[in-house]
Amino acid sequence: MCSSNSYNLSKGDLQVGANYRHFHSWRHFVGEEEQKQRQTLGNAVNIYSHAVDLSFTYGVSDRLQAYITIPWVHNERSQTLTLNKDTATKALTRYSLFAKGLADLRLGFDYWVTDPAKAHNGNLMVGFGLKLASGDYDTKDWALQKDGTKALAVNDQAIQPGDGGVGFSLQFQGFTQLYKNISGFANGYYLFNPKENNGAYKSAPKTGLAGYNLYACPDQYFIRGGVMTSALKHDNLTFSLAWRMEGIPAYDVIGGQVAYRRPGYVQAIESGITYHTGQHTINLFVPYNYKKNRIQSAADIADQNLQNSKIIDPSKFVHVQGDAAFADYSISLGYSYRFATKKKKSSAARNAVPFLIQNN
Repeated sequence: MCSSNSYNLSKGDLQVGANYRHFHSWRHFVGEEEQKQRQTLGNAVNIYSHAVDLSFTYGVSDRLQAYITIPWVHNERSQTLTLNKDTATKALTRYSLFAKGLADLRLGFDYWVTDPAKAHNGNLMVGFGLKLASGDYDTKDWALQKDGTKALAVNDQAIQPGDGGVGFSLQFQGFTQLYKNISGFANGYYLFNPKENNGAYKSAPKTGLAGYNLYACPDQYFIRGGVMTSALKHDNLTFSLAWRMEGIPAYDVIGGQVAYRRPGYVQAIESGITYHTGQHTINLFVPYNYKKNRIQSAADIADQNLQNSKIIDPSKFVHVQGDAAFADYSISLGYSYRFATKKKKSSAARNAVPFLIQNN
């Protein structure tokens, strides 16, 4: 769809793309409050994530297209431990655990509501997708133990390539010309992941909270909107500025909730640039997360209710809410090439879709 000639795929067109994404999460939050002491004490968990998505999109018709996305990830979790020999000094030893490989494949269909041949200044696309359980969700690595030895252990949920569940998504994207070479755009999706948990876990459950230690197959959501414009005298060079929000809810829309997850969301301001030449398209998007919020999870609430059920004085009730590490920003760099079956006339909205179609 990222073509310099038109914003839609014609029947028989094939677009091949690759997208690289990276982020480094290291700021810990409970709710919206940053736990700055984690940096001072040096015990912050750092997540380094690298992902490459290969995508293939085929024009079934001028309005309907089918796609498949094949993701590969390389994730690192850097964490600390106080060894038995360092108990007196409370010195921390930092070490890393790794997980890599094929992640969860995505495939589906998208459909333009209005015929692109008639809608030159705006259109809306709606879609349905499937997320397969192709990624490993219980990878293991050699974790450092307090006695200085290493033992093979299940990796943390944050770096697992997959979540173990088969889900389905509903998505939309659209654009409209606002003024001359300025257009507005929006896109979003919601991933429904009905499976309650994948059976993997790192530790035994707390007393009375059986099941909440099992890793969840969580829902996910994303929404984004903004404006874009082409550079003067350089119609193939476009810039965008958008607001975006993405996250994991505490409870799934479909399925059970007895599982472990770190729910939360970020809100970001995203800047982007896209360049077209012939059938080639290159784009770069960098969202900066100005708001980070680790909300209460189902496991937190169950633990809180269990503890408070044993407390007679309401003034001594406890509040349970875990933390999570967030990144300040992420990087998304993409390239695509379209194998077109026929030459199409340029339209005023030809640069709109590249700002919508990206692997989030």
